[in-house]
Amino acid sequence: MRVFLCLIIEAPMTLPVTQSVDVIWWITAVEIPVVASLFWLHWRMRSELLSRVEQQRSRQDTDVTDLRDGLAAFKLDVARNYVSIPYLRDVEKRLTGHLLRIEAKLDTPIIPTQKDQSL
Repeated sequence: MRVFLCLIIEAPMTLPVTQSVDVIWWITAVEIPVVASLFWLHWRMRSELLSRVEQQRSRQDTDVTDLRDGLAAFKLDVARNYVSIPYLRDVEKRLTGHLLRIEAKLDTPIIPTQKDQSL
């Protein structure tokens, strides 16, 4: 604490300056450049942010378009290659044949066996 007081006492005295000149000098030399630089920084950050948002929006639109085109191409490929009309007709004929055989078996009368007659 004593060291601090000694430094204050031994500090050189400045020329007396009036209060209004000191405030005007502070505003002119420090506050105006600081406020101007903060305004410029804010304006630059805002413009960079807007440009990045626009880049992201255009990139997203491009990606969505590419995905839609890819999905449409995949659907077309599936429709052409995986499910063909002749294959479906073949499956339908086989299923119809099996169902007709099952129906014919169900339509035949049941002949009782000796085991059934004993019950």
